[in-house]
Amino acid sequence: MTGSLITKKKIAKVFKKLVTDIGFEKVTIAKIMQESHMRRQTFYDYFQDKYELVDWIFQQEAIEKIEDNLTYEGWQVIVENLFAYFEENQIFYRKILLFDGQNSFQEYYTRHLKVLINQVLVVKYEPEDGIKESDRLFLENFYASAFVSLTTKWIVEGCKTESRCFAEQMKLAFLMGFKEKQ
Repeated sequence: MTGSLITKKKIAKVFKKLVTDIGFEKVTIAKIMQESHMRRQTFYDYFQDKYELVDWIFQQEAIEKIEDNLTYEGWQVIVENLFAYFEENQIFYRKILLFDGQNSFQEYYTRHLKVLINQVLVVKYEPEDGIKESDRLFLENFYASAFVSLTTKWIVEGCKTESRCFAEQMKLAFLMGFKEKQ
């Protein structure tokens, strides 16, 4: 592991703890770096601001579960792993999701989910089915938006349904939507 990755992970770990303890809006770069025992400038060597840090954390921890596993795991396993991750990190993500500011986490999450949904569409609709590009894009947007909306609600309400059960419900919704071909 390179020194820069170690530094980024240390900053991210402190940031997650601070967000969990005091909330996203109260976390400052100065607090992060003071808690990390590093110079403030070190933060800016790696991240533009705390929004970019949130994106990096999500990319490193959650998106890895989606995009890096697409080639060797089925989409159902990826969905299960993603919800287990969110359940483990629910306090952090609840605080992030409750913050109404720039760089919406939901938009970022939606963008990455479209990759997973595209894989589901490829599996469900063979080339001979003749699904139009515009219909495929609509389905990607529709399912990504629904997925993000329900995930956000689940996290904000405290993950009352166990992640495994919630993943099963989400997979069922996908499968029901693709049950009948037109």
